[in-house]
Amino acid sequence: MKPRTLPGGLLLAVLSGVFAYLGAPSRAHAEADAATAVLGLEALDGAPDNVATEITDALRQRVASTHGFQLVQGKDLVEVKLVFSCPDEGPACMAQAAKSMGATKLIYGNVKRAGADYQISLKLLDVNRAAVDQWVSESVARRKAEPTVFHALAPAWLSKLTGKGAGGTLQVRANVQGAAVSLDGTHVGMTGPQAVAIPDVAPGRHEVSVEKSGYTTAKQEFSLAAGQSLPLSLSLSSMSVDVGAGAPPPAETAPVIVRKPQESEEPPRDVASSNHSLTRAAFWVAVVGTAGALSGGLYFAKQVQQINADLDQYRRIPCTTSPTGLCGTNGDPKMPRSTADNLIVNSKTSQGHQAQVLEEVLLISAVPLAIASGYFLYKGYLDSSGEAQPASASRGLRIFPTASASAGGIVTEFDF
Repeated sequence: MKPRTLPGGLLLAVLSGVFAYLGAPSRAHAEADAATAVLGLEALDGAPDNVATEITDALRQRVASTHGFQLVQGKDLVEVKLVFSCPDEGPACMAQAAKSMGATKLIYGNVKRAGADYQISLKLLDVNRAAVDQWVSESVARRKAEPTVFHALAPAWLSKLTGKGAGGTLQVRANVQGAAVSLDGTHVGMTGPQAVAIPDVAPGRHEVSVEKSGYTTAKQEFSLAAGQSLPLSLSLSSMSVDVGAGAPPPAETAPVIVRKPQESEEPPRDVASSNHSLTRAAFWVAVVGTAGALSGGLYFAKQVQQINADLDQYRRIPCTTSPTGLCGTNGDPKMPRSTADNLIVNSKTSQGHQAQVLEEVLLISAVPLAIASGYFLYKGYLDSSGEAQPASASRGLRIFPTASASAGGIVTEFDF
């Protein structure tokens, strides 16, 4: 019987199917890694350029280390807007700029100064559709505007923009250097002067352990949220060495008390006098502290009252009697607050919060100081039982009843 041969067209179709099947994984991997460019953020409204640069660096490092993304070389947003004539950051114009970089995703935005904070705005552009998929706006306090803070926030920003890169980060420290650090039973590093950084940790419950020969193993369970940066500090204890195993414990020796002949239980007079002097000094310190705390609290309370009065002119409430739909606190029609007014309100509000916190701290601290002053007053001046003095001397508070032909009453003597 002659061998049967496949028609040429059918053979070609079979081979094409085989090659398509074999090439599918590589194409899927290529599609999974989205070419993403991060443009340098634009600094607006007095925000420093270095803050915009630090945020950009944190985002680029996060994109480069996140599965599913391929970081491509990006430019500054200001440069792109100038070269491609995109002053209004239109999606179509920004998409053309992204295509010139070879990117399919584009992350860009700005950072503004808003009172005591920096307002950070980020956008994710789908280049193929020329449309903004997602945007993020978040405030960061200026006193916390540091590279470490931006690197800790970058995973959450990327997760909100893309739905990926939600893994958290751990920083593990220990009181012993050279100890092995394990996460869920997998070795991840050794302790040293700096914390052991563990990136891309999946959200959920985990266990970290630190162990070293000669020390007890330290373990800690924790929960990690998406994009969270969690510092952990573990303490190892040195294991005791068992010397002479099986030997009986040493016999206890009764303590020997040596006394001088006719030793008195009473403290020497100079010691008792010194104790009373210290107690009296502590009384005056407590009195001064109480007065200072009360004065400071009243001062900051007055500041809060003044700031509230200053803010009255900027307050806006909805009303029907004004063409703008806004009125002041006295019912007069008002225009909406301008950007300059908002900056003033934010600054005044921040000052008011600080003054209110200081007011509460000082007034609360005045209570224990007042209690301490009362205690030291009694121990230093009113209670003379422990003071070394002659039997004929009498110090403290003394009350004498008095009577005469015309009047009667009480005479009080307060001896310092």
